[in-house]
Amino acid sequence: MSKKQWKKDALAMMIEGDTSWRQIAINVGKPKSTVSDYLRKFKDDPEFIQEVITPENKPKILLYDLETSMILCYTWGIWQANINTQAILEDWSIICFAWQWYGEGGEVQSCSVHDEFDKHHVQRFRDNERYLVERLWELVDEADVLVAYNLKRFDKKKMNAKFLEYKLPPPSPYKVVDPLVICKSNFAITSNKMDYVSKYVSDVEEGKIGTNLQLWLDSMSDDEDALDEMARYCRNDIAVLSRVYEAVRGWDNKSPNLALHYTDEKIRCNSCGSTDLEEIPNKSHHTTLSSFDILRCRNCGKVLRKRKTTLSKEKRESLLMNT
Repeated sequence: MSKKQWKKDALAMMIEGDTSWRQIAINVGKPKSTVSDYLRKFKDDPEFIQEVITPENKPKILLYDLETSMILCYTWGIWQANINTQAILEDWSIICFAWQWYGEGGEVQSCSVHDEFDKHHVQRFRDNERYLVERLWELVDEADVLVAYNLKRFDKKKMNAKFLEYKLPPPSPYKVVDPLVICKSNFAITSNKMDYVSKYVSDVEEGKIGTNLQLWLDSMSDDEDALDEMARYCRNDIAVLSRVYEAVRGWDNKSPNLALHYTDEKIRCNSCGSTDLEEIPNKSHHTTLSSFDILRCRNCGKVLRKRKTTLSKEKRESLLMNT
């Protein structure tokens, strides 16, 4: 069953009203907690249920953030230390992650190693990591686009390492948007740290929540208050990430084409999916041998070009190329 079909089937069964949520989960082959979380969002919103059942196939954009533990090891020094793998006492693990489906109006959610701890009969919170990783895999498998800050160098590789460790298959295909890469490629901002960028691009004074090393040490020591604070810190990062993503996505010349996910034939911005576009007069996009009209998205600001050339066949044949 595809990553979108199970949701349609689950909603349809809920609307019919003859099937328990537990049985719905069995029917669609998903964990009960996953199905319950999804159905609960739409239980009191019949209009939105109908929209989901007959959607425009809007892209599923997952904003997410991981928090990982440190590696415990022995070392003879701290300057340019080259640590032998035999000196590792305990490898890193995922402490928690937070996520939000962009544009769907839902709250930022988080999942931590101490969530549902009693159900899994383990001795330490970090031994509950499999539950965490499997939940993350489900979300990634459902997503069409992943958005995270430093996604390409950190979050994606870290989560893939855990998918591999727990024998999970590769998730279904998705595209990635890394606002850090967009910032580094296009701007000379004084700092590319997400907290600095979020304040740079918006009027919101609140940025990332302040933390220190002790929070990680306490979380790794199974301090539940610290784990709760870590989850709160992670959820707040999603709000900050969302502001940065909205500010810089129009500058991304390698953005996934979100327009492909809509079933209509409207002309849409490939960066945000908006149909609110305006032609830019007296300006064209020129390639080596052709010319195209250009448009600007009023939603995200991105400049796009049409696919049909404005040049006649005769004009194109008259053009020469560099040797």
